[in-house]
Order: sequence, then structure tokens, then C-alpha cells
Amino acid sequence: MIKVIITRNPEFLSYKEKLQKMYEQNQDKICDSNSFNFIIHNTLFYCFVDSDGTLIGAIYFFKEKDKLFLNAYSGRKHLDANIECVKLSTTWFNCDIYAEAQNRASALCLLRAGFKRVKDKLFVYKHGENPRKD
Repeated sequence: MIKVIITRNPEFLSYKEKLQKMYEQNQDKICDSNSFNFIIHNTLFYCFVDSDGTLIGAIYFFKEKDKLFLNAYSGRKHLDANIECVKLSTTWFNCDIYAEAQNRASALCLLRAGFKRVKDKLFVYKHGENPRKD
């Protein structure tokens, strides 16, 4: 079971330092020039933790050009958990969700989570087209 923690949850503080370090290690791979403090205060930021308390990673949502975008980062070797986190997070919004995949692993995760390639690195999850089956 995967636990979702938001920044206002007191438990978030116990993961904040690890999340920041993970973000800074992956920042160039996700092409986000914003600081960690900026994203936790100016986006819809969600932390994902495995049932044993292991930090999986984070997904955050933001508006750009009247579209909702998803960006995410995680530790290595969490592809299956990442797919589940992305699938889960798509159920929280009743609109299309866009994402840019900067590498092959990100593209694979998005595709397996139900996103479709729009062009090059741009993907979209069409609201209502991929109902969750679990």
C-alpha cells in the first residue's frame, strides 16, 4: 500500500530533507529550474511513501497555459511504484493532465500509467478515457 503525504501533513517534515535531496539529484533530469522550496509552496505537491516507510518520490501539479501539468521525481528502481503513484494521482482531477518526459524511463512510466504521446516529449492523460480498474 502506498501512502500519500501532503506538505501540510506534520509527517511531511520527516521526509522533507530526503525529498529535497532527491529533487536536487534529479532536477536536471526533470528539467525544472525552480527551487525545492518553490515547488513545495507553489504547486500541488504530493509525497509517496511505501508501506514500510520507504520514500518512493514525489509528484507535483501546476498550471501552465491553462493546462494542468504533472512533474515527478523518485529514487531509482521504483518503476512499478511510480506507475501506481501516477495512476493514483490522475484520479484526483477531472481534467486532462499533461506531462513532459525528459528520458526513456519517464516516458515508459507515463505510457504505462495511461498517458498518450502527443508529440516528441509531450504526453497527455485524457480525463475519462482510462478508468481505474483496481
